[in-house]
Amino acid sequence: MKFRHLLFLILILISAIGLSVCSFWFRPTKYADYSTSVVKEPMVAPLLKAAASGVYPWSEYKAPEVKEATKSASKDEKKEDNASEEAQGDSKEETPEVPRPKSFTQVTDDYFNDAVFIGDSRMLGLSMYCEALDSRATFFAKKSLSIYDIQEKEWVEMEDGRKLTIFDALSEVQFSKVYMEVGINELGRGTNESYAAAYKDVIDRIRAINPDAIIYINSIMFVTKEKSEGDPIYNNGSINVRNMEVVPLADGQHVFFLNINDAIDDGEGNLDASLSGDGVHLKGSCYEPWHQYLLYNAIVE
Repeated sequence: MKFRHLLFLILILISAIGLSVCSFWFRPTKYADYSTSVVKEPMVAPLLKAAASGVYPWSEYKAPEVKEATKSASKDEKKEDNASEEAQGDSKEETPEVPRPKSFTQVTDDYFNDAVFIGDSRMLGLSMYCEALDSRATFFAKKSLSIYDIQEKEWVEMEDGRKLTIFDALSEVQFSKVYMEVGINELGRGTNESYAAAYKDVIDRIRAINPDAIIYINSIMFVTKEKSEGDPIYNNGSINVRNMEVVPLADGQHVFFLNINDAIDDGEGNLDASLSGDGVHLKGSCYEPWHQYLLYNAIVE
């Protein structure tokens, strides 16, 4: 009895070892779907679970088509990449490129050969007392001129005696730069908003005549400290407000704001009294700072 019991135990042990070896051998292939962890389950467990599902060591085994799956996955990934690139391309097309603002540079007087200067009595003084500009540029300037006159009236006197609007006059002149200087006569008239709106209308209409022209908005020139402190309308506080109203009209590409007060300021926000005889206009001998400022603040395409 004892011998038969011992033999039976030996057979059981040999069978268990054989089944475990078989389970281990086919674990990566036939039993891959039935295996979890050698730590969490006995080695023979995958074989037993597979047998319960009708899969035996002698059952036929077909390896999964890994290459096809990989190819398919690769194709899907390529499709996703292409879709992503197309989406980025669409995004790039939809986002307009913002041009960089152009920078001022120094020029010579020949720069003004095809320039037009439009303005009031201060601009008129520039034509009268600055030979370098008057001999090269075209001046449409008039005493007491306002932005509203520019916008509406036939005030430009041509050589043949005709009176035209500034827009009709510009249609007869070759120009690539326009310098504007108005604003002192508009103080106390209209609102800041209506002043800016009229200025914008004039600029838009000039650009319609010549879209490639560079337009320079010259700031309203300050008055002297004495004039500013004694006048409720023509004072530098009001001038600063009106100047700030037109600054947004400068786009850094076609329209530019020139703060000519940098050239004639006394350091305290007033027109230098030594440059003016009446507190408003420059003396005939004092237009050179304005001329030099224009030479150092030009746009070259």
